[in-house]
Amino acid sequence: MPRSAVAIALLLTAVLAPVAAVARGWDWYVGGPLMVLLPVIGGYAAGAWLPRRWSVAGVVGAAAILVAVNQARGDLYHWIDDMVFFLVVVGGPAAAGAAVTRRARQVRRLRRLQAELEELERIDVAAARLDEQSRVIAEVHAGIAEQIAAIAIRAEGARRAADVTALAAIESEARSVLDRLRDALGSMRASDAPPPTPSAVPARPALGPTVLDVLVPAGLGIAMAVETTVSSDARGPAWANALAALAVAAPLVARRSHPIAATAASAAAGVVLSAFLTPVPATVTGVALLTVMLYGVGAWCRRWWWILGWVIGASGTVAMEWVSGPSSEAAGGDDEWIILFWTVGAVAVGRITAGWQERVRQTEDVVAALESGRGAAVRLAVAREREALASELHDTVAHAMTVVCLQAGAQQRVGGRQDEALQVVATVAERSLVELREGLEAMESAENPLDRSRIAALGRRVGVDLHVSADEAGSGPAAALAHRVIREAIVNVARHAPGASASVRVHRSGNDLSIEVVDDGTSEGATLTGTGTGLRGLAETLETTGGKLEWGQREAGGFRVAALIPQERR
Repeated sequence: MPRSAVAIALLLTAVLAPVAAVARGWDWYVGGPLMVLLPVIGGYAAGAWLPRRWSVAGVVGAAAILVAVNQARGDLYHWIDDMVFFLVVVGGPAAAGAAVTRRARQVRRLRRLQAELEELERIDVAAARLDEQSRVIAEVHAGIAEQIAAIAIRAEGARRAADVTALAAIESEARSVLDRLRDALGSMRASDAPPPTPSAVPARPALGPTVLDVLVPAGLGIAMAVETTVSSDARGPAWANALAALAVAAPLVARRSHPIAATAASAAAGVVLSAFLTPVPATVTGVALLTVMLYGVGAWCRRWWWILGWVIGASGTVAMEWVSGPSSEAAGGDDEWIILFWTVGAVAVGRITAGWQERVRQTEDVVAALESGRGAAVRLAVAREREALASELHDTVAHAMTVVCLQAGAQQRVGGRQDEALQVVATVAERSLVELREGLEAMESAENPLDRSRIAALGRRVGVDLHVSADEAGSGPAAALAHRVIREAIVNVARHAPGASASVRVHRSGNDLSIEVVDDGTSEGATLTGTGTGLRGLAETLETTGGKLEWGQREAGGFRVAALIPQERR
């Protein structure tokens, strides 16, 4: 059933039940709490689920029918008093329902905006990463690729022509590539300043009296001052009643900043007014004032302090009823139950409205943070992309040129035939060129699965005997990162412990990949100055994903590299 139909049914029940009660003489209903409870529920439903025009029409119509019922059974109050009272009883909950619904719609709208901003941020980040890849490819790829191609051509030509002087030139060219690569990576890091912290969301000002905070108590105080002087229950001088009424309403100016203190002060003033002058429960404006007071308790008390505020407000309201005296028309056997229900309802509506208001505030803060931090997210994505690109260039170019330098330098020291060394240089340069061209273009695709064949190919490429034990790791960013870790570790074995064998273990544990590369060699081999993007750079990359990388000498000899890589970023 649509909510609008439910609201109309509740509102009709609230007005037709009293008609039936009067017709059948059900005094227990007309004088009991249901006479107030059903209009409150119907009014709230009308305000929350009906269009504004229908809601206003329903509130006015329900109030008119309830006034007619009260007057038909010989009510002691004037029909104008009854009209104001039932407009408060039905209209107040209707206004609260409309406010809650409006806040709920506002939250949904802000959440849609939040989702749109997050999607725009993802698009901006992806675009920034692609732009950075294109920039690096344009600035770095072309020049280095030409030099590597020249090394491969020179090595192949020297091998065919038996040129014994070529190795020195090749070694010099390879070191030139390493120097150029080091300069390029250094410039990437220099321009990669940490992204600034997103501008903080402006702090919300401390709650203080607003124009509305002053106007509402002022209006209620003036209305009560007038009513306490003309009411049939009026007692004492008119000026005293007017001043006392203003004193009852005045503390509510601070109902947002100090709800408990405002409630206590207003309730105490109401008890004094009811005891010595016109009883507050005998006035219609007193009902509206108590509603505003207890609504403020529910809406503005933090944590569980609203319970204390409700106890103070309810106790003060009951005390006003008791001190009014038996001569007051407000006195009645069931009035305490009606008062208790009314106080609970007012506080509950305040709590509900405050909850939605807090959701609105939090969502607004998130939206503001997204808007202010979009540029920072893009800069962070560019920084990470530069780090990934630097590591990729290190893995493909620096490793290959290191092998070229080692082969050329060793062969020059040993002397003899250079065919084998030139063949290795040419092969390594050609493979490096292919990896450089293909790796930068497909680095982020991570389409190739990490399996035993790919790992074994890494060992064959650099001449390391591998024993591979690998679970199915699939493909994706985690598998691509694991491949980089394994390649770095294996190349380091070939570089620092030539002739050593190594074992590679890839184990899937839940959503994590565990990588371990262990060799049985020593670190007595020749070394070259690195680019600073090897294991250290990989460790920094893994930290950004929630993983970790460890390495070091083994007590039993050899070297160990271990990594833990989450499948999803933590």
